[in-house]
Amino acid sequence: MKVEVRNEKDVTVIVPVGSLVIGQPEQAINEAVTRILADGRSRLVIDLGEVKRIDSSGIETLLTACQRARDARGDVRLARVAPRFQTLLEIAHLTNVLKIYPDVETAVKDFVLYTPRPS
Repeated sequence: MKVEVRNEKDVTVIVPVGSLVIGQPEQAINEAVTRILADGRSRLVIDLGEVKRIDSSGIETLLTACQRARDARGDVRLARVAPRFQTLLEIAHLTNVLKIYPDVETAVKDFVLYTPRPS
């Protein structure tokens, strides 16, 4: 699996390409998230538009990334989730945990709109 990473404003966009399944692919995502969080960036959008297949380990990887980002005072948004993957997330009751957006631009804008202002 190839993992592309780019920054849009103060949001990091992660684009996995291929299958998000147990083994090397999930490890590649975990390593990318580790590097990004180590750089102090905790607002992440994971663009699933190039993911062809996902298994339970892939879903767990998304949940782990979300928890790690939240622990770092950030969050994760999912973008371009294929209907078959979204159905899977709905069946597993994970759509209340993982925020899903139709495209990367909307997900990035959501971070900007809902950023708490310092008191």
